[in-house]
Amino acid sequence: MSGSDEGTILVVVAHPDDECIGAGGTIKRHVDQGVNVDVHCMTGNDERNAELQRACEILGVRNLYLSERDDFAIGLELTNEVVGAILKSRPNFIITHHSSDYNRNHQQCATIVSQAAEWASHVTIFDDAHRVERIYNMEINTMISRPNVHVDITASYPTALAALKKHKSQVKKADSYYEQLYDARTRLRGVQANCERAEAFSITLPEHAGPFYEKNSVESLF
Repeated sequence: MSGSDEGTILVVVAHPDDECIGAGGTIKRHVDQGVNVDVHCMTGNDERNAELQRACEILGVRNLYLSERDDFAIGLELTNEVVGAILKSRPNFIITHHSSDYNRNHQQCATIVSQAAEWASHVTIFDDAHRVERIYNMEINTMISRPNVHVDITASYPTALAALKKHKSQVKKADSYYEQLYDARTRLRGVQANCERAEAFSITLPEHAGPFYEKNSVESLF
């Protein structure tokens, strides 16, 4: 896929299909605006990775980082893996899970991403250290009680839904639960955001306090 001067977003998810359920419309909308979007998934197998690849092709994802692990826990291995994805993609923003999701892997993914975003910015460790500006935390099953931003996905929703349907093993196993959930949630968020369909996010500012960063001050709050 071609490069872009419009910026880069890295989407870090616990499972194949999370990228569609939580941020499929947002991914497609930004790709259409010329933004590079990469996806890093922490779990997978042959079947689910193939589905993830097909879904990401529909969404227009640039780079896809796959995994063959069945499960994971917070630890140095996973943090370093996400640090590696950050240093490769060099994103302006990261989209990932939010820490109050009831799914244990989603909670762990949010913590790992927060740690990795801080770690990747250490100029005393990495010659190519990179500073992520913001982390956008998405919702899957557990809705965010006080989101900071709603992204209008009215135009990109049909493509996002088509991408979600490529996760056939999950759609079939759950008897179309995820399709119905995505439909209902994006309509509700659209009502709240005064548009037809929307995806909601909370915002986390990565920690950058100390002598380990290239620049840790600003000239103005504007």
